[in-house]
Amino acid sequence: MKVIIFSDIHANIDAFKAFLALAETIDHERMYNLGDTVGYGAGPNECIDLVRYLNISSVAGNHDDVVLGRYEPAKFNPDGRRAIQWCRGELRDENADWLRTLGDFFWIDSVQGKALLVHGSPVDKDEYIMSKWNAERAFTAMMERDIAISFVGHTHKACLWLQEIDGSPSFKPQSECEGSISLDPSLKVIVNVGSIGQPRDRDPRGGFVIWDDEQHTIRFIRFDYPIEAAQKRITDAGLPRFLADRLAGGY
Repeated sequence: MKVIIFSDIHANIDAFKAFLALAETIDHERMYNLGDTVGYGAGPNECIDLVRYLNISSVAGNHDDVVLGRYEPAKFNPDGRRAIQWCRGELRDENADWLRTLGDFFWIDSVQGKALLVHGSPVDKDEYIMSKWNAERAFTAMMERDIAISFVGHTHKACLWLQEIDGSPSFKPQSECEGSISLDPSLKVIVNVGSIGQPRDRDPRGGFVIWDDEQHTIRFIRFDYPIEAAQKRITDAGLPRFLADRLAGGY
């Protein structure tokens, strides 16, 4: 089984359309969306419309929850809070209702065992896996729940966290992951799939992964999209200029 897994569209309809056009050329059976379909960008309804039309299995991210008012964006930066307030006013009722249907995670029963798909971490869907400490906690949770592989987003930085034989985590950035990466089926792995609409690894191209569960390989894919068009949508909507500028810098 080959699946495409992506995350963090962040209402960037120009990036999302470019991704979907590329995905049509890739042999795969299903696609999964790890959340934050909205937030930051200026096309929340357009992005949700496409996800719903294509019936892409999706989970909820923290921006999805905040837009729904499940909690307030107190910890967001001022530009992020402005984008949330704008999105709350723009989101059509049927798309807000769709966001409310999303769960916190998916399970996939694969050849390699149980796979977890979640926005942030196997420990907490809102946790960032940014350090060895976070990765150790995640691997412990995976061992307790017999999870073979976890797919996450949230950080907007594509990478692998690999479990070593002694149980400790090792970090492999996407820049070191050329071609198809063969994974050891006897060891746990966490795959951060990166971001479709707002990468933060200083590479402005969108990103996603292809997982072949039979071969147990991961392939990171990056793609170009019309960044200037996405920036114009943001400024035309009256959203903070910083949200447009960061797209070109990949930060």
